[in-house]
Amino acid sequence: MTDDTATAVDDATEETRRPTADTLATLAVCWREPSEELRGTVESGAVAWLDESEAAVDLDDLRVEYTRLFIGPGPEQCPPYESVYRDGDHDGDGQNVGPVYGPATQAVARWYAEYGLALRDSRSAPPDHIATELEFAAYLAATEDDDTVEQFLDEHPRAWIEPFTARLRENDPGPFYRAVIERTIEVVTR
Repeated sequence: MTDDTATAVDDATEETRRPTADTLATLAVCWREPSEELRGTVESGAVAWLDESEAAVDLDDLRVEYTRLFIGPGPEQCPPYESVYRDGDHDGDGQNVGPVYGPATQAVARWYAEYGLALRDSRSAPPDHIATELEFAAYLAATEDDDTVEQFLDEHPRAWIEPFTARLRENDPGPFYRAVIERTIEVVTR
């Protein structure tokens, strides 16, 4: 085996063992409200896992879809908050519906506080937004050991990613969000 081959194998092993900070940070950008940051991320090639149709980022179209999927109004709404999926009762359709800012929100906020981190703006989304959790996981991947990253992923994103993404799939997301769903599940659950 050449040194280049050994390095490639080491890199692949690292990526399958746990997600990298860059991968998690890129996913966090993809889950935020579409912005110029998202366009820049796509144009930089950081989302090489998107095919051509998925990477065609029209911010106006993505903002409309983001609003339909995550903000509402309407039954398609898929709140991107952990507490909604973990802190509620089952409704008639078997969906777990809970309050925003429930106990899961407080639990994830304690993780952030333990590392001296706070949300940038008091008007920002609740601390259990999927993008914020992935951004924090990226921070941990860059600064902490594997066990800490795995503990956070187990206690938070992995605990609710399946019902969240299942609900999204039921509401027929476009190509961009379908790809983001698949990549997030692949990265978070491995």
